[in-house]
Amino acid sequence: MTPWKVLIVDDEEGIHGITRMIFRGYEFEQRGIELISAMNGAEARQILEQQQDIALALLDVVMETDHEGLQLVDFIRNQLNNQDIRIILRTGHPGYAPEAQVIVNYDINDYLSKAELSASRLLTSVVVALRSYRDIKTARQQSDQPASNGHQDGLLQCAAVELQQQITPLLQQSRRLQQLELNPVARDLSHELHARQQRLHNSVSLLQNSATTEASRPVSLSNLLNEVLQIFLPQSRREGWLLDYSLDEQLPSEIQSAPQPLQQLLITATELAILQAGGQDLKLSVSASGAAQLLLNLTQPHGQPVFTRTPWSQHLQQQLHSQCQQLGGQLLDAGDQSAIRCLLPLTL
Repeated sequence: MTPWKVLIVDDEEGIHGITRMIFRGYEFEQRGIELISAMNGAEARQILEQQQDIALALLDVVMETDHEGLQLVDFIRNQLNNQDIRIILRTGHPGYAPEAQVIVNYDINDYLSKAELSASRLLTSVVVALRSYRDIKTARQQSDQPASNGHQDGLLQCAAVELQQQITPLLQQSRRLQQLELNPVARDLSHELHARQQRLHNSVSLLQNSATTEASRPVSLSNLLNEVLQIFLPQSRREGWLLDYSLDEQLPSEIQSAPQPLQQLLITATELAILQAGGQDLKLSVSASGAAQLLLNLTQPHGQPVFTRTPWSQHLQQQLHSQCQQLGGQLLDAGDQSAIRCLLPLTL
């Protein structure tokens, strides 16, 4: 099998030697690791333009200039428009590029200090990055494949349509139930019933592989996030984990978007995050990214990701990728590094 290509960009010859020693004979999923060296940013740019299948770039921050590594990140993401390659920054001068500032402002996947870096830590970061790259490529390939006309696929699609027809009136009735004056016990039961029906409605929609079309209109982000949290509140209470969210103060109170597809994307991302979290708390942060982009970030504040690879989790990843594209955005990460990240336009 072809090896994973990992680009090392560093102006210290010793860093290349140490990295090669760490990964000598190492394999990930029965594939070796091919290390490609570049001593400066210019050499790295040439390699990146010529080789489109590099899975991971390990970039030094300070080389020809104090921020050469950050300029390389911008070159990869914006000039080459390569959103698949995973990027890990390694720096011996953290003062030149503070970690918190870099993670917020640049589309990277990890930030490592050379002074504190061990072989075990580097191996872990590289494996997580390669796993993320693999999942992104798998999701792209699956979304590009034509639908099968086999009997089983046809039966599944028919069943999904039939189930959707049965669920829709139930969902309408449960919405009406929310508007009635009920005692506290009945109100809690009706809320849980409505939440379960919304999740079931979304899951069946994902089986149909059909895009939801809706006109763009003003959407309140806080109201939308509250609605999504309410959908998962019964499960979080039952299992003892928390789902919280934060909104960037720089964001407008309303954005121009298609409400139902945006809600479906948030539900799908949360469903996938719950599978990956293994009972850990989750946090959804929504922040501004650039002048006209919205970054949705679902993370586990504590604990390591649980890499659940079932047919359903893979289908969720594929559908999440498609939903991001439908809204004019892109899926950046799909569960590795305890994170699911989606980049969307502020206006649609």
